[in-house]
Amino acid sequence: MKLYKLGGGIAVLACLGILVYSYLSWQDKLQGAGTPGQVASTTTETPNTKTETTQTRSTSDNAVNINLIANMDESVEELFLQKNSDGESLQLLIAGSQALESGEPGYADRLKTSLEEAYSSSIEVTIESINGTSEALQYVDLTEGYDLVLLEPLTLMNNDRLSIEEEREDVQEFTTRLKQENPDALVILHAPQPIFGAGYYRAQVQALEEFANLYGYPYIEHWDAWPDTDDIALKEHLTEDAVPNSKGAETWATELSNYFIAN
Repeated sequence: MKLYKLGGGIAVLACLGILVYSYLSWQDKLQGAGTPGQVASTTTETPNTKTETTQTRSTSDNAVNINLIANMDESVEELFLQKNSDGESLQLLIAGSQALESGEPGYADRLKTSLEEAYSSSIEVTIESINGTSEALQYVDLTEGYDLVLLEPLTLMNNDRLSIEEEREDVQEFTTRLKQENPDALVILHAPQPIFGAGYYRAQVQALEEFANLYGYPYIEHWDAWPDTDDIALKEHLTEDAVPNSKGAETWATELSNYFIAN
């Protein structure tokens, strides 16, 4: 009888143990059921966090460039941003008459210095002085595949030598050759320096701007920064040969820099 009671007690304890074990196991499962969701949530949030960080970093990398290029034409802005996005330096050619060298230093060297200080390794600048009329544009070496050309198309040198129509043809042929080397390349036009007492030359410069607008060339107007062509003060910016002195080179370079480098 005692053995029977002892066996019954053991059986009861065993049942209680099983029930307790089952209950605890069930609680563990309930607690564990939330864990995958938490892990999944963390996993989901982590990539989003990384994406936001990347976007912020990308925006930060481009922020300086976006601020600097605010004064450019949209097509030029896009070119700068694309080169920056590709991690490549923009190849810029500054080409024009020998007036780009006139002054100490000339406007081209001044502009190059400003661009390299502003954009650092994001830009590489080449300068080429051209002797003659716009017909000489055909001899400019474009095999480097420049991304951008700042071109003064020798309009003053064409005065009394070539017609406005001939100058336009020379510029278009230059552009065609440039795009054969780099289809995405752009040409920015700007006039030569003003001269005192300009007559027909003023009409040539106006025609250059009209041509730029008509054919979609970005154009930098810098004459507004000089004294008028009938103002004796203009001579203070030019040598006796009507090319820029240091003061004129600074005026010219400043206007070009304002286009490429926004304050």
